[in-house]
Amino acid sequence: MRELRNQRELSQEDMILFGFSGKHWQQLESGRPITVTTLLRACEALGVTIADVVRDLDKGLYEKPGTIPAATLKKLSAKLGRKPPA
Repeated sequence: MRELRNQRELSQEDMILFGFSGKHWQQLESGRPITVTTLLRACEALGVTIADVVRDLDKGLYEKPGTIPAATLKKLSAKLGRKPPA
C-alpha cells in the first residue's frame, strides 16, 4: 500500500481526504490485519483493484506437500549455522 501511495505522490495525511484517519492508514501500511471493506476502500482511493494488491502474495506457498519452501529452509539453516541441503 505504501508503494502504491508513494507512486501516486500522496502522503499519509492525504489519505484523510479518502476517509482514513492518519493512524488507521499507518496501521494499514504497517501490515496490521484489515477488513475486506477497508481493503476495498484503500483500493478505490489508490485507483487499483484488489487483484493488483494481492497479486503474487501467495508465491512460494504452493510447494510440494511436506516440503519446506526454499527461502524458509535457507533462513532456518542460517539461523542454525548450517549449510542448507541441496
